Amino acid sequence: MAAAMEQPTHQLNHVELVYRPGERELTKRVFELLGCRTMDRGGPVLTAFIDPSSSDFTNNCCYASEVTPEQLALEDALASAMNGDGAVASESRAYLDRLRREPQTAFHFGVRYPELADLEAAVERIRLAGESDPDLEGRVGVSGVFYPGGPGSITDAMVQAFVYTDVVAAGLLAFGQHVELQWQGAPGPERPGVGGAKSGNVARRG
Repeated sequence: MAAAMEQPTHQLNHVELVYRPGERELTKRVFELLGCRTMDRGGPVLTAFIDPSSSDFTNNCCYASEVTPEQLALEDALASAMNGDGAVASESRAYLDRLRREPQTAFHFGVRYPELADLEAAVERIRLAGESDPDLEGRVGVSGVFYPGGPGSITDAMVQAFVYTDVVAAGLLAFGQHVELQWQGAPGPERPGVGGAKSGNVARRG
């Protein structure tokens, strides 16, 4: 542990997220779909290791805990307004629709994959879960996959896949959370999908 805490450079060491009451197990499943390894020691916080081979609880990981009662009350009030007929409903729909069309503009965090094949396998795993898993259907989905040179791509140096979920978020659950799965490099022209953006099932709650 001492060696892990003596990193010589500044690093982003963790992301803190929250989930709804009763959705701890579902939260672990979402992290695992993203390619993380989860560890639940029974305390208030569960850990998701970004590198599945790592056991460093202090760096390169996500933490998740149940929302506070105050946040849950705010979430409920916001959800009620978002499902109503007023300005909050119309503006939130426009906001979320824009983010799902252009997920690069969403607040998100990214996970780098060392192999493109592993990223693409994760995308298909997530897409399938969002379409057919009884617990995750509509709760997790693929907003888009962007290859260098393709529509919507903003870089020639990486493949970006954006995953949307409302199971866990680093903020308000009512707005959901995007997570970028990223592979750094330029895939050869023989790769399926190169030169285009592929969108998939987009998670929606309610």
